[in-house]
Amino acid sequence: MSHTEHYVLDGPTLLAMGGSKQVSGLIHAAAASDDVRLWLPVLCLLEAERERAGIVAHAGVLLDVLHVVDDDFPMAVTTAELCGHGVPFGVAAAVHVARPNPMLPEGALVATIAPEAYDGLGVGVMNLNR
Repeated sequence: MSHTEHYVLDGPTLLAMGGSKQVSGLIHAAAASDDVRLWLPVLCLLEAERERAGIVAHAGVLLDVLHVVDDDFPMAVTTAELCGHGVPFGVAAAVHVARPNPMLPEGALVATIAPEAYDGLGVGVMNLNR
């Protein structure tokens, strides 16, 4: 029995699509394997779009690989709580999806080019700068 690896992509990582070998490699790995799943919180997608127009359209081409996670009330609660402590919206949304939940009982790693943003937030991180 194979073990599926779950990764949450955040806004900075989305902004690096196409320009980072590590980000591209992770997307290609997910496309080529049933054992790698990439999760994309809508809030992270919108945050990246705010930084650079066209990110939503670019991600839309990859919807066979990227699994979009819709915002819901529990995500709003987590995001509001973390934002109250100075955590950016997209980071808070990625933390919410990466934490163990009914969809991902074991949780996921946040795959990011900005790993320092997750220090002390209680989620695992895959540093895509290495």
